[in-house]
Amino acid sequence: MSTRVDSINKIIRDFETVPGVEGAALVSPDGLMIASALPESEQENVAAISAAITSLGEKATMELDRGNLLEIYVKGDRGYTLITSVGDRAVFLVLAKVDAQLGLIFMDMKRMAEALLEIL
Repeated sequence: MSTRVDSINKIIRDFETVPGVEGAALVSPDGLMIASALPESEQENVAAISAAITSLGEKATMELDRGNLLEIYVKGDRGYTLITSVGDRAVFLVLAKVDAQLGLIFMDMKRMAEALLEIL
C-alpha cells in the first residue's frame, strides 16, 4: 500500500519540476485531496474548487452534447488552473504561471494522468 502512495506522491512532486508549473495535486471526484505538491494551507481550498469546477465542466459537456470531459482550462491574469481527468477515480490539477507553455504542460499532464491511472 505504501508503495502505491509513494509512487503517487513521486509523480505529483516530479510534476512541479515542469517549467511553468507552480503546483500540482491529485483530487478525488468528491473533493478530497489524495496527493499534493501545494502548500498545506491551500490544499483544502484547491481540492474543493477542483471538484466544483470538474462537476460544472462535466455538466456543461453533457448538456451541450460535447462528449466526455477531457480537460479544463481556466485563465486568470496571474496564471492558469488546468485540470484533467484520471479516469473516473480522480482529477489531476496543475497551477501554472502566466507565461507557461500550456501545450507542453497539457502533454505532460496527459502522460502523468495515464501513469496515475495505472497506480490507482
